[in-house]
Amino acid sequence: MGMDVHGLNPIIRKKSTSEILEQDWTKLSEDDLGKYFEAKQQHEEDNPGIYFRNNVWWWRPLWDYVWTLCGECDEDDRFALAADRVITEEQYEEGHSNSGAQIGVHQAELIALRLNHAIKMGWVDDYKKQYEADTKDAEFQYPFDVENVQAFADFCHDSGGFEIC
Repeated sequence: MGMDVHGLNPIIRKKSTSEILEQDWTKLSEDDLGKYFEAKQQHEEDNPGIYFRNNVWWWRPLWDYVWTLCGECDEDDRFALAADRVITEEQYEEGHSNSGAQIGVHQAELIALRLNHAIKMGWVDDYKKQYEADTKDAEFQYPFDVENVQAFADFCHDSGGFEIC
């Protein structure tokens, strides 16, 4: 099982030159179908805001980290403002399922900003070390790494908002 995350209004930085993408893929021959999916994958790599995918093992710690940066707020901390939250608790919880949770364009941009800042400051590396120490003896260890966080930040930045399916 995986999480398919689709940009709602992605920035297209590089148009595809492949005419095969204009065809109905359900009517293509087996040879052309392979070409179609190769062209589609290349188009998505050239335009990171179109599509982001993680299997559930990678998605859960990533989405938890997004919550740490963009949603979690200690209610007893008088300096923690609800305005600091980018995503709601409901969006966070729905983001752990394939229910179609939607994150708006401004939320996606703020997630990207916070993730990129956390990477630049070394916080993601620190989180990874602590995460691995905390889950070392766990029966199932979900992976977490900086490259996945960066790929998601890039997606968020160019997505125009997104839907988690």
